[in-house]
Amino acid sequence: MAAQLRLSDGRREWRVTVDGAIVRIEGVEGEFNVSPSADGRWIIRHAGETHMGSSARTAFELWTGVNGATASWQAENASSRPRHKGSSVDALRAPMNATVVRVHVAAGDTVAEGDALVVVEAMKMEMPIRAPHAGVIRVVHCKEGELVSASAVLVELE
Repeated sequence: MAAQLRLSDGRREWRVTVDGAIVRIEGVEGEFNVSPSADGRWIIRHAGETHMGSSARTAFELWTGVNGATASWQAENASSRPRHKGSSVDALRAPMNATVVRVHVAAGDTVAEGDALVVVEAMKMEMPIRAPHAGVIRVVHCKEGELVSASAVLVELE
């Protein structure tokens, strides 16, 4: 069964379909061979080139880093987003232990889907935490320079 994903590098967004080793990005197809390396990273072979990558997973996102560039992958089905029980508030969480390097919002700010709310850094990768939908920032639980643990709530979005 093919997986439908959104890929974003912070400036652009693409629709991606992954079916085994076949990947289609906006309808363009390519074959990728991905295997684990001894140091915990990934070796990616495509079109005669070899690249090194790493990844980190949250409940609803996969962060990837390849040759120093980072991107986040999200499943098309947003039902797996963490929410507070019994409310319509999204709890946006740190994908891993990280340092908060930028906070772009404050309580009461109105944001659009895809807006960068907070940027965290881990393993030499900067990872923007983006709004999964348009809404209003309810609470910001972090500040620049703060060390946060994996799954720590960074921002609550209504």
